[in-house]
Amino acid sequence: MVAKRKLTITLTAAFLLSGAAFLPASAADAVSSRDYYSASRLSLQLATVRSRMNETSGACADLAQSLSYYRAALATETGEPAVAKSHDSNDDGMQEIRSKFGCTVAQFG
Repeated sequence: MVAKRKLTITLTAAFLLSGAAFLPASAADAVSSRDYYSASRLSLQLATVRSRMNETSGACADLAQSLSYYRAALATETGEPAVAKSHDSNDDGMQEIRSKFGCTVAQFG
């Protein structure tokens, strides 16, 4: 069962990372169409895969990018200015998310 799960993770990672050249373009396309929620989801998916592959620094960078896109989505939706990058990066919710990916505050923001 462990071998099957590891194979699934490896194949998923290979699929996502083989398209890594396309991911920035996809995220850029989503952002250019102001679909920040989709860009946020793509970044979070990539962070998850990198975390499973023990690529902590890449996962943390992708997680931070996901949060940035999410904040942009909220700002676009509400008409309010986007929250500053480091505004809430130390609250309990963000600490929990960062810990799941093995990120520190310094890596995150």
